[in-house]
Amino acid sequence: MIKIPNDFDTARAYDGQGATPLPIGPHICRIVSAKQETSRNGNPMLVVAFDIAENGPDDGYYKAQFDRKKNYNADAKWPGIFRTGLTNKDGKTSGYFKGFVTSVEESNTGYSFKAAGYDENTLKGKLVGFNFGEEEWRKTDGTIGVSVKPFYAVSAARVREGIAPPPRKVLNDQQAQMERQGFTPVEDDSLPDLPF
Repeated sequence: MIKIPNDFDTARAYDGQGATPLPIGPHICRIVSAKQETSRNGNPMLVVAFDIAENGPDDGYYKAQFDRKKNYNADAKWPGIFRTGLTNKDGKTSGYFKGFVTSVEESNTGYSFKAAGYDENTLKGKLVGFNFGEEEWRKTDGTIGVSVKPFYAVSAARVREGIAPPPRKVLNDQQAQMERQGFTPVEDDSLPDLPF
C-alpha cells in the first residue's frame, strides 16, 4: 500500500500542459539578473537571466513558465537563460560576449559597461535583444526534441527593424540523420546476424 503524502488532497495535479513555444526570431528582453560563473571546462562565463519585454503578447513569457513550474517543483529554476563565455579558446575576448555587451549598450541610452566598472550587477533591468532559434536535443526515449533558445544578442533597434531567425541547430549523429530521412532505427537482438 502506498503511503500518501499529507498534502495529497490539496496538491495540484500535473496535466502535461505547458506553455506554447516562443516564436523563433528576434525578441526584446529585459535582464532579470546577471552573474559570472565558471563553465564545465573551467572558463569564465556570464550567465544572464532575462524575460521578454517588448509590449506584446509574449511579455513575461519566462516568468509565467517559472510560476507554472514552481507549482510542481519547489526547486524550479528560471528558464530564460543566456550563457556566453568571456574568452575564446585563445584566451581573447569572445565575440559572443563582446556582442552581448555592445547590444546592451546600444539598447540602453547612456549605459556603458566599462563606465559601470564591468560590474555584471549593473546589467539588471537593462534591455537587450536576442535572436532565438531552434535547437535539437536527444530525449531520454531516444527521439529528437526541439527547444527554442537565444542564439546571440542584438540591439533592441535591430529587433525592431526585423532580422531573420538563425538556422536550426541540428544533431549531427548518424541516428538523427537517418530520422530526418524518414528511417527509424531498429534495435532488435532477436534478428539473426546477416551474412554480409
